[in-house]
Amino acid sequence: MIDAGRAWSRRGALRLAGATGLAVVAAPAACASAAPVPLVPGIPADVPTPAGAPLREGPVADVRALGARGDGRADDAPAFRRALQGVATPGGPRTLAVPAGRYRLALDEPLRVPAGVIVAGEPGRSFLLPEPAPGTRAELVGLLVDAPGVTLDGLVVERLVDVDTVLVRLGQVDGFRLSRSVLLGHTDALTRFAHGVQVGTADGTSSDLALTDSSVATTTYGLYQANPSRAVTQGVAVRGCTFVRNADTDLEFNSPSGSFRDVRVERCTFRDHDAPGFAVGVAHCADVAIRGCTVERYRMEAVHVEDFSTDVLVEDNTFTACGLTEFAHVQVIAGARRVTVRGNRHDATMNTRPIPIVGGLPGGEGLTAGGRPLDPPTEVTVADNEMRCAAGITAVAFDDVPVGAITGNRVDGPDLDAPDDAFVLRGTGAVRVEGNVLNGRPS
Repeated sequence: MIDAGRAWSRRGALRLAGATGLAVVAAPAACASAAPVPLVPGIPADVPTPAGAPLREGPVADVRALGARGDGRADDAPAFRRALQGVATPGGPRTLAVPAGRYRLALDEPLRVPAGVIVAGEPGRSFLLPEPAPGTRAELVGLLVDAPGVTLDGLVVERLVDVDTVLVRLGQVDGFRLSRSVLLGHTDALTRFAHGVQVGTADGTSSDLALTDSSVATTTYGLYQANPSRAVTQGVAVRGCTFVRNADTDLEFNSPSGSFRDVRVERCTFRDHDAPGFAVGVAHCADVAIRGCTVERYRMEAVHVEDFSTDVLVEDNTFTACGLTEFAHVQVIAGARRVTVRGNRHDATMNTRPIPIVGGLPGGEGLTAGGRPLDPPTEVTVADNEMRCAAGITAVAFDDVPVGAITGNRVDGPDLDAPDDAFVLRGTGAVRVEGNVLNGRPS
């Protein structure tokens, strides 16, 4: 039985600015132990490339007809600006077609997409390559959306210049869609941060945001809302997407000064994350479901729930080789309430360090990243999961959790001879433990 108060309750790193996606926006671009790799433009071989016919709705304008060349050499930013101004005209084209090519965009300000417009490339073949215009020193933003009803489909947005970059920035939006696209930051080869999608950059409420059938690779954060933002972002769906080798949290649903509500992460794949951060970070959120996803090879926990988040469901996912360095597969801390981890498949047979597969604990001493006092999580339920453990791995560990349940789990492992070996309860209150099966034997 591991010492729950020593082996897995450390949270000091989570309070420090450089340690977690829940604390800061600009994070290390790569794992400190990993040597940079040469910059190779284009979609890496291990990143899924979306396919299919180009999306066309309503009248169509073509950036090539307005002067864009797509040869990777000419600056196509002026042509794109003309095209976007044209589709902004009432009664004008609804779709801006971006044929296959490599469009170099020298930007002194982002390309702003007007309301109701579809920017549609040929999936996997239409590359937007933002870079700073000569003399520009500010942070680089590729596409800016701050109007309702915008769709970005079939685009590859790729950062090739080593400057601080946000590939897609959202202000106050409604009905935003990113589909069949690839976001590439090349943080494995470049040193400055490159975030994929930033939300909540304008105060107010944004609603109905969807990312579908897209890939986000080698960015810093795949999706995030900055800590100072006061925006409310509600109705976020991430479905059928793949996240590969990002340098911090893939999906960070957190904003201490704002909030996220009604978040769905479904049928996504997260893999090969040898850096600080999580697959899904949940903080200051209400009504979150992470369902049907696959998470493989994560240095830290796959799912991290903290800072008074409520009504979080982690269900029907497959976790393999997560928490390889520290913490857990799923960690619940800092005042989170009504968190259910149910019906998942956990393979910890490749873990060599003593972690719990699911951990619940106050999180350490001091204040949370958002500045609030620490509280233990409560109403944490771990039910009907399949857990395969290596030596030294504990199935569930609760520290100071006042109310919870550990029921109906099937746990297998070499060191699990008694319930106390599988389920570590320290300072807990009304935690129900029943109906679990250890190495084929009811406990």
